[in-house]
Amino acid sequence: MNLSQLLHSLSDSERDFIAGLDYGADREAHRRALDTVIEQAGEVDFKAQGYWFPYEVIELGKNGLQQGHEREFAACLGIVLRNIETGRDLHNDLDHILTQQSESVQQLPSELRALMDSLIEGILSKSER
Repeated sequence: MNLSQLLHSLSDSERDFIAGLDYGADREAHRRALDTVIEQAGEVDFKAQGYWFPYEVIELGKNGLQQGHEREFAACLGIVLRNIETGRDLHNDLDHILTQQSESVQQLPSELRALMDSLIEGILSKSER
């Protein structure tokens, strides 16, 4: 599974969960923007979409694994990692994410853990060039 496949496989309820992570504030706007990001294989166009919608809820989603919402966590973390890799996300730091989320990543089901490891390895290999 790659990130695009994970994102496109998210159910409406999983997408709604992510869109509502900011205490439900602006859920509809976050959901519309999240759907756009999913169609773009996780790449956020910050110039067109701005930073708030949906990146605010995506960042909240990557900050903490909630029991029963492993796919949502992996999707959010994956989107942030993809945008770090492409140079779009200049606010998040890979080392900080690895320090803060390594335990959560280890708790993911093997297929999701492998995907996160692959995304992280991609960023690290790019930075070594």
